[in-house]
Amino acid sequence: MLNQMQPAHAFAAAVLALALAVATGLALGDLDHQFRESGIVTYTSAALLALAAATSLRIGRQRRAGASLSLRDPRIVWTAIGLGFVWLALDDLAQIHENLDRLVHRLAGIEETPFTDRLDDVIILAYGVIGAAIMWAYRSELRRFPVMLGWLAAGAVLLVLQVVLDVLLNDDAWVLFSGFSTARPDLAHDLGEIVEESVKLLAEACFLSAFLRVRQGLAA
Repeated sequence: MLNQMQPAHAFAAAVLALALAVATGLALGDLDHQFRESGIVTYTSAALLALAAATSLRIGRQRRAGASLSLRDPRIVWTAIGLGFVWLALDDLAQIHENLDRLVHRLAGIEETPFTDRLDDVIILAYGVIGAAIMWAYRSELRRFPVMLGWLAAGAVLLVLQVVLDVLLNDDAWVLFSGFSTARPDLAHDLGEIVEESVKLLAEACFLSAFLRVRQGLAA
């Protein structure tokens, strides 16, 4: 499947999943039903992340051409990226960072507040920082493939936007400025959830597209 996959397919999958999620929510009378954990969007997100992982790992095998793994070899960055996306896919399915948030509250013996509840957002941002640090450390390898840099930059911008939206939507205060504060606060929350998850899927489609472009270049 990876051999025939194009960047357009990644975005088509994301848009189709979003459309199906909204249609299902409307049919059930619960607009954001499929945007919550274990819904259509969760499984689509995990699939995009898994495809990004598989593509990066395959690029790594091609680039090393049978050479053993070595931290001194900049080509190992593809393996590191691939394993990172495997972790992100597992995180999406098992809600790892959300459970870590709850575990910290329980171990520290503190009640959840709007401030401490943002710990899971910090964890997601930390994932991005770690990924950026790894790519910077092995930038000599990544610079060989300028065709993917624009996609990576777009994905990074969308990832930061998603974290910002998650932080803002985590507090009911934003509803006061949405125009739904007195009429439909539930609709405001639903729309906020949909926008945030949509940005997340588009970010993942960008990352997958970046690696697909590299794979296509190597194949050519």
